[in-house]
Amino acid sequence: MKIQLPLIAMLFPALTLFGCASPPTDQTTAPTTPAAPVVSPEPAVKPQPRDVLKRMATYLRSLDRFTVRVEKTTELILPTDQRLHADQTAEIAVQKPNRLRVNFQNLSGGRQLFYDGKSFSLYTPGQNVYASVAAPSTIDETLDLLEDRYRLSLPIADLLFADPESRLVQNLKSETYVGRILIRGVVCHHLAFQTPEVDWEIWIEDGPEPLPRRLLLTDKSVKGSPQMTAALNDWNLASSFAADYFTFNPPPTAQKIKFLETAPAAQPAKAAK
Repeated sequence: MKIQLPLIAMLFPALTLFGCASPPTDQTTAPTTPAAPVVSPEPAVKPQPRDVLKRMATYLRSLDRFTVRVEKTTELILPTDQRLHADQTAEIAVQKPNRLRVNFQNLSGGRQLFYDGKSFSLYTPGQNVYASVAAPSTIDETLDLLEDRYRLSLPIADLLFADPESRLVQNLKSETYVGRILIRGVVCHHLAFQTPEVDWEIWIEDGPEPLPRRLLLTDKSVKGSPQMTAALNDWNLASSFAADYFTFNPPPTAQKIKFLETAPAAQPAKAAK
């Protein structure tokens, strides 16, 4: 695993404003208190980090379809040693074995990536341009192709593979169970791992649905050791998709352009991100 630095063609600062309004209420009504999270007892013996990671991977493999919102912040280090933080928000939809859609959100209209088991397309609504190419028959092969040939790195790509554990545990030299912590009101196991090039942490929900809730990578192979943080929110494990949701149908006025390949077509896929 390594930090996926944002692709210039896909990275724009994202800003989402949330607001709520409610009708006037009787001032005599007592204010409501948010319900406290249900916390299971602290385990008598600390879990093994790899065991918790394996439970998460097994659970992710069991899901036929899901959507998740990813809010990713990548740290960029300038020649002056100043650190800047680039944000990217993406809505990811998966339907196994070979359907994937990613809506990248930003102030200029965002981008949309479609994969339907036969082809993948990247569409930029603001400029009304798109590119489409033939794709492999599985999500795993397509994710490798996107990065190896087109340098398109998706947020949390390692967690989208059919066997996330095999991607995450490569070259581990240490593992630590840090403890339990609340992430947006959800009790999570906090795990920390090290590889020769990357220190990384993951927060996994404690309970019957061991979903990943946060991921943090520190890239030691780059001067200054920049970090990437991804928050995984709004999981929906009962998503219902229209028949053509993962297929790109270009608008009549959209202009087709070519992907810029940055690696030879025959280059083998990498073993890990």
